[in-house]
Amino acid sequence: MNDDAYLHPVDCVTPYTLEKGEWIYAQSIQTLPFPSWAFYGITDKLTAQIDLLPWLYGTFSELKKPIPSLNFRYRFNEQRGLIPTIGIEAMFIHFWDTLQRFKTPTMTVWENCSYFHFKPSISYRIKDKFFVNLSFGMDYISELILQNNDINNFQNKTFSRSWNPNYAIGFNYRPSKWISYHFAYNYGSTLSFLENVPRKIQITYGVRVAPFYKNKFGILRNLRIEFVGINGYFADIDAKQTFPIPIYPYIYWQWRKEKK
Repeated sequence: MNDDAYLHPVDCVTPYTLEKGEWIYAQSIQTLPFPSWAFYGITDKLTAQIDLLPWLYGTFSELKKPIPSLNFRYRFNEQRGLIPTIGIEAMFIHFWDTLQRFKTPTMTVWENCSYFHFKPSISYRIKDKFFVNLSFGMDYISELILQNNDINNFQNKTFSRSWNPNYAIGFNYRPSKWISYHFAYNYGSTLSFLENVPRKIQITYGVRVAPFYKNKFGILRNLRIEFVGINGYFADIDAKQTFPIPIYPYIYWQWRKEKK
């Protein structure tokens, strides 16, 4: 795991990209039985982040057709001396009509029409084991409806044609080949958890493990598991959604080209 490219550790943003031909398949238990994400290195500097869920799930939803979703990451350089690694990420998704994005015991979120985000990011690696990741950008959302489900604090908020800032800071520590530790603070829209909701505060923390990194079988050797604690606060409707103990699993396989 020391040399793996981490694209969204605990939902933070990094500038790193996959090598050409490298790919990741990632599965969240939240989206089962539908697939979650795939990532592919188009070149060493350009990575496609493929959100499989809307493309497939849209056909089975009330929308009755795929939901277009595009996401790309470009890395401008690699760290050299005091100059950090710099990258940029852009995402676009379009909903044909109002669709419930997610529902939790405390809140419900609906989205309609187009969403776009733009996230420049930098990362600095210290002594090969400690990483600091920073990003600051903007997102646009055509229509988003938030609802607090608490009957004693019932309220809702609608965003229409709204531009909002997003920023994040994250820390990663990779002490060995089989485990790494992570913390992230996000403001605004995020990609993986409680996604596409502007003006929220999200604090995440957890670990990534490669439990079988020495195994001779690639399906086990390339397996990675992230256990994450999630704490989201939505000031616009005074709602919180938390999974505070870092046991929420996110499973993925990171396939790298064998070096000769």
